[in-house]
Amino acid sequence: MRRLFAAIGTCGLAVGVAGGNPPAPVSPAPGANVSTGAPAVPSRVAQLIARLGAEDFRDRESAVAELEKSGPGAIPLLRDATKSDDPEVRRRAAGILFRLERNVDSAALLVPKKIALAYRDTPLGSAINDLKARTKLNLALDTTRIADPLRKVTCVTAGEVPVWEALEQFCAAAGLREAHRLELDVPKQQPQGRRVYVPPPAPPAPDAVPVVLIDGSGERLPGARDSAVRVLVMPRKFPGHRVTLGTGDTTLCFDVAPIPGLNWQDVVGVKIHKLVDDAGRTGGAGTARPFAQGNGEFEGVVAWGGGMGFVGGGFGRFDPRTGMPIPPETLPNPRMVSVPLKLGTPNARTLKRLEGYVLGEIQVPNQNLITITNPAKNTGTAFDGAGQTRLTVMAVGEPKGNAGVTVQLRLEYPSPWAVNARRGFNPGGIWPESPRATQTPTVQAYDASGKQMLTQRSTGDYNDSSDDGTMMFQHITMTFRKDAGAPAKVVLVGPRPVIVEVPFVMENVQLP
Repeated sequence: MRRLFAAIGTCGLAVGVAGGNPPAPVSPAPGANVSTGAPAVPSRVAQLIARLGAEDFRDRESAVAELEKSGPGAIPLLRDATKSDDPEVRRRAAGILFRLERNVDSAALLVPKKIALAYRDTPLGSAINDLKARTKLNLALDTTRIADPLRKVTCVTAGEVPVWEALEQFCAAAGLREAHRLELDVPKQQPQGRRVYVPPPAPPAPDAVPVVLIDGSGERLPGARDSAVRVLVMPRKFPGHRVTLGTGDTTLCFDVAPIPGLNWQDVVGVKIHKLVDDAGRTGGAGTARPFAQGNGEFEGVVAWGGGMGFVGGGFGRFDPRTGMPIPPETLPNPRMVSVPLKLGTPNARTLKRLEGYVLGEIQVPNQNLITITNPAKNTGTAFDGAGQTRLTVMAVGEPKGNAGVTVQLRLEYPSPWAVNARRGFNPGGIWPESPRATQTPTVQAYDASGKQMLTQRSTGDYNDSSDDGTMMFQHITMTFRKDAGAPAKVVLVGPRPVIVEVPFVMENVQLP
């Protein structure tokens, strides 16, 4: 089985909201550097925003370039500019706002954990167990490929280093290397009868794929190890690489590995903005179509990320006795991403320099997706939120008998199956894979003082889904105590999809 890659459009990155309250960028983690340029001066930002609608194209482009360097301080004014009467200002401001918020989110979410190693004549097994406990990485020794699992290891780092760099230094000191895999073995399943088919398990989350260590002292792979997500180019003879002789079309496999607990969902794409081969010629992204979003933001985005399913869109083998499909023996490794490149020199053997970044999606849990103030005055109005959510106040009822105010809501959100299909986790065959567990959005109510109101009774019924199964429709009825009154606002809380970028600068990349 091999990954299939498709062009991606802006719909895969649309995580902003319409109708009132766009989600704020993720709060920076302690120690995070969120600066993306010089501090923004409000008056200067306002002048630059006004130039986004200038008659001279060069003036508009110059304003865009300067605003992109203005840092997070420009975000509030850019949000206002997305409501401008000038469509050119709205379009350009939205693109700049998206990139600045992505920079803030990336800096907050990708802060690497740092540790110091001080192993001196420590048994290999003990050192691995300690490293696994401190880094939370899913480390595993393949004992069949370890000559002496009782050998002593000495590894002392120069102070604290990022987790992925600590692992690299440990492997070099211990004479280990990582066994990178294009595909993962599927556990054998017990037959359930002649006519009962058991679908294969869904691919694991990228952070659940074990980091398997074996004996070896291979060269240090080019990549980026200074954030919470490691990006490596696989060795020259890795089976996932592809070359079309004489054309310069080359596909390299990247290993994109997040640390556990990041809620990393998948790779959205890879942007290449500098490629220089060993003859000094420049190249760029491969033949996959780039994003369609304006300002050249996604020119050079070359691949949709992990789990693109099975070649042929289904099963290729069937049991001749039962006629049932035979489950595959392997699944694609969700950490492996194929990146097509176009070389300036078709027979180049090395890339002197390769620069770009990986775009990835992270689900940030328990975020305020939609806020509706004064529900009684917003009856019948649909409010759109992040992650294709929508909340509508259908009715606000007066107290009756012993019951208080009743608020009826209609909630719409993508089904887990649709979320997985958008990320490419559906083989498109006879048997769809089980969806990954996702957090279902919930509704909370607050009084005028901002205190959360307790409901006397709350019911929610999944009464329908769209014809194609992509959206879930839920009717929610919230009944409050008679003395509580009507809520001042209702808030939809759930996971917010965030797009982050992991930059990489690689030198001396060996080509297949």
